[in-house]
Amino acid sequence: MQRTRVLPLVFAVLAAATPAVFAASLPTNLDMITATVEEAVEQSLAAMETPDTTAWGGSLLVVPQAKHDGNWLVAHILAERLLARGFEVSLDSTKAQPGRARLSYRILDLGIKGKAGLVGSRFERQSHVTLALRLSQADGQTLYWQDEKTAYQSDRAPKDKLEFLQASSFEFAKTDLEEQTWGKFVEPVIISTVLGGMIYLFFSNR
Repeated sequence: MQRTRVLPLVFAVLAAATPAVFAASLPTNLDMITATVEEAVEQSLAAMETPDTTAWGGSLLVVPQAKHDGNWLVAHILAERLLARGFEVSLDSTKAQPGRARLSYRILDLGIKGKAGLVGSRFERQSHVTLALRLSQADGQTLYWQDEKTAYQSDRAPKDKLEFLQASSFEFAKTDLEEQTWGKFVEPVIISTVLGGMIYLFFSNR
């Protein structure tokens, strides 16, 4: 008798916990964008051509070329990857010295797009980033290397988790959602019907 009472209770608890666990297993928009930036940075640094480090002290100054809300994310990932490669890294531009190297970056594109169909409970999600990197002397007189990389990440997520996934104070982490409407399908049908009727009347009155 006790077993028959316990089993429904267990199933009820599991059912209540499933949505939270499922939502937690999905990467947020910011998680996806971070992974996409990591991919672009890794590809660029793998191809980076560096001169003899003794010529510029082996210390890299990492600075942005322009303002962007995502600069902090790119700077953090660049510094992390450069340190892992054995470089000495500085993010403080006031400490730049003549002859030292500067790795500057520019975010050309950064964001996340979504596409939802007329039916179904899921939408397609794609994060994208395009980065331009430039390795030069701190005074900008000598260019060692430059590159531009684009990376993407995509998945499918439940429509009802959209707000949870894009919960962030950063605008670039908001989903630019494109939703299909019946109007896209109805309008061509109406136009075709009207044109067909006009053609029919034209030939029937001749």
